[in-house]
Amino acid sequence: MVTPFTYFDLVDAFAQPGCAICQLLRRDAERSLDALLYEYVNDPEVRAAFRARRGLCNEHSWQLASHTGNLLGITLLYRGVIDEVLTAFRQTLPQPGPVEGASTSGFHDLPRQAIHALNRALQPVRKCMICESLAGAEGQYLQVLSEYATDEKLLKAYRDSDGLCLPHFRKVLKATQAPDRSALLVSVQFAIWSRLYADLQEFIDKSDYRRISEAKGIEGDSWRRAIRGTAGEEGVFGKDT
Repeated sequence: MVTPFTYFDLVDAFAQPGCAICQLLRRDAERSLDALLYEYVNDPEVRAAFRARRGLCNEHSWQLASHTGNLLGITLLYRGVIDEVLTAFRQTLPQPGPVEGASTSGFHDLPRQAIHALNRALQPVRKCMICESLAGAEGQYLQVLSEYATDEKLLKAYRDSDGLCLPHFRKVLKATQAPDRSALLVSVQFAIWSRLYADLQEFIDKSDYRRISEAKGIEGDSWRRAIRGTAGEEGVFGKDT
């Protein structure tokens, strides 16, 4: 059986701080945004899909905004989104009349059914395209970790790592049906979180006035690792995934 590339991705990611799957998803998001801006920004089908989805989710919209090397691409994509939004106004509401004392026109006494129709028309037809892409990638990482849970190389990388975040650990448990693999995953993650607990306790103990002068060791960033371990990496959860 050919070992999937995802296996090697996981082994490498476990060597980095934080949840391996979170790290890979952040990498994949950056790659997808690069491809959107530099490969597909002029693709009519992609731009139509971008319009229909009303752009990207909050997290990936601001991630896209950091790609300042292609501001024209970002502008082209979001011009289409704003045009789509204005089209929804024009197609669902009565034509606006003039506003007294102003040079612009406005909407007056709109019936509730028109407001409801506008609200429906403004809804994206599908979720953020980057979120959809990451959902598929996440499923692959979980599947490979589950299938290769007894592999010594992957297991060692997992043992030596910060482990998985709580959301991804729950997901991999759900994806793992074989009892022996589940037991291995549980044992490794329990040991990792036990070490983290000891580091947190050491941080607290060294904050006591009797030990305040002692230099901080590996426990110094335990609070950050605890946040990563329970919530996942910043920006990976909390979107429409």
